[in-house]
Amino acid sequence: MFSRQHSSMEEILPDNVMCEVISRLPVKTIIRCKCVCKKWRDLVSDSYFVHLHLSRSRDAALMILTTSRPGILKWVELGHEAENPCVRVKWLDLMGCAPVADYYQTLVGSVNGLICSFQFSKEDDQQVVIFNPVLEEHMILPQPRQDLSQLGYGFGVSRGGEYKVIRICARISSTPNLYDEDKIEAVEIEVYTLGTGQWRILGQTPLNLNLKPGPNSGVFVNSHVYCLGDDQIYDFDLNTETFELFPSPPGDNQESEKMLGVLKGRLSRVSWCSLGLEVWVMKEESWSKEITLQEDISHLSGYGFRPVCLFDGLKGASILMASLEGPYELIVHCLTTNTNLHLKIRYYGDPIRTYSPSFVKLSSFGLERVDAMYGRVRKISTLLFLLIHIFLQIVIELIRFW
Repeated sequence: MFSRQHSSMEEILPDNVMCEVISRLPVKTIIRCKCVCKKWRDLVSDSYFVHLHLSRSRDAALMILTTSRPGILKWVELGHEAENPCVRVKWLDLMGCAPVADYYQTLVGSVNGLICSFQFSKEDDQQVVIFNPVLEEHMILPQPRQDLSQLGYGFGVSRGGEYKVIRICARISSTPNLYDEDKIEAVEIEVYTLGTGQWRILGQTPLNLNLKPGPNSGVFVNSHVYCLGDDQIYDFDLNTETFELFPSPPGDNQESEKMLGVLKGRLSRVSWCSLGLEVWVMKEESWSKEITLQEDISHLSGYGFRPVCLFDGLKGASILMASLEGPYELIVHCLTTNTNLHLKIRYYGDPIRTYSPSFVKLSSFGLERVDAMYGRVRKISTLLFLLIHIFLQIVIELIRFW
């Protein structure tokens, strides 16, 4: 009797319907679904479900940012209402994949739920790590060449589904220039494709790159990584692996500061000075000025107002996240409504990346070693917590029954 009921249930809810239902649930609920039974665990791990969930998780207004504590990231989710802009804050502990105890990191980029992080220590230990915080797994990439000076990193995926890390580095002259500064002899590009196990040297680029450090570099849009230099935009095509100069918006104000971002899946650029702010969006093959704030923002500039991230918010809103150097806090400026929200979250100057949770498994790339983000002690403590929670729930139900 039970087997007939069980089989009829599968006919009523076939796998594709179950995928449709589960893929619409919150990430935390989906993780719990994996613990219900083996069938659901296999269902959530299936590539069809992974792609289905990924296509629906891009609406979440999530951000990843660094903190003052080495190895710790902060996961921030913006809410719908202005009265409660920060509805969830989660800490990500990455000490399990650190080369040494005292190390720091900068976020290179985030694509399809995978986060790329460049980590370094005071002893000059360096490594590039790819991790998925939802599945709590990471992999450390092989060491790149050490004879070159690093200028920047980028992370993205090609149209063919190849996830690539690009490294922009420079060969420094052994003799400094007249002002005792490092002289760059040549700029070279290295590429690491996940699943290959090695870095590839593409050689020198003819472009005279002068990249800006920090959050202005490495923006991924539609199989391209865009970097911002001194009033120049550089485009690295992940499909052809070529580096080219990209046209800037017309009528540039040379005195304004600039930053790249992504709005509605398109490359965007924000420029600002004390007189106002402009947001340009790349449409088809030309730039379009989408937002203009012709207001005197010198009062904000005096407090260290500096945009650090441009992204899509919930309900179609365009969001500009900025920092105030006085309290070193983040504010969210909604470009759609021209309103500000103070998050009361400390900001330490490193890049902020938008994030879409996914169930993309690092082991699917095949070659690199994949490890858990957390140690065995952490897993045992989590298991004990769950057992205690279940035990207390049973006790409560027994008390109610009696």
